[in-house]
Amino acid sequence: MVAAGAALPPAVHASPWSAQLEAAVTTHMAVAPTERVNWYAFSPEDNGMDLVMYGVNSARKSIHVLAYVMTYRPLIEALASKARAGVQVAIAVDYGESIANDRGGYIHRGLDYLARAGVYVCTVDRFKLMHDKTIILDGRSVQTGSINYSAAGARANSENAVIEWNDLQSAEAFERHFQSRLGQCRPLAQSQ
Repeated sequence: MVAAGAALPPAVHASPWSAQLEAAVTTHMAVAPTERVNWYAFSPEDNGMDLVMYGVNSARKSIHVLAYVMTYRPLIEALASKARAGVQVAIAVDYGESIANDRGGYIHRGLDYLARAGVYVCTVDRFKLMHDKTIILDGRSVQTGSINYSAAGARANSENAVIEWNDLQSAEAFERHFQSRLGQCRPLAQSQ
């Protein structure tokens, strides 16, 4: 516990894999580690979204997303690009945030863009909130944490992001959760 008024040590936010993240963000090339390892980042200091983007760019077979909100344009572009390249991409989003409360249509336009790129997009309305923020990568690795897939999540909010690389037990558990939500989804075209 820190006493009131006590000075905290300066924060150190450079992750051991920061150089890999920076290179991947600029080149859009990312290679998943082959060993079981956890990578983490924090926003806004580390830009946790760089870690999310690295994970997405590393996927070669499948990307399964559970999202409260999906508005971060670079992530939308990366997911669409992966789908166009033949990666199987499916996204389940919260109906209330993404459709019902989307007054200007901004969120829906992003989701529609993904659907036109070949991404399966559906909405879940069975819960007060579907507040998941998870991406299952190639059925082997899981990105999770508090980070919303939005500009605020990337640049303004205090957030965390973790990728559990090659953790098959975790990936299988999150995939079961994803499939359960997918079973409760309505395709985007039916969600309006």
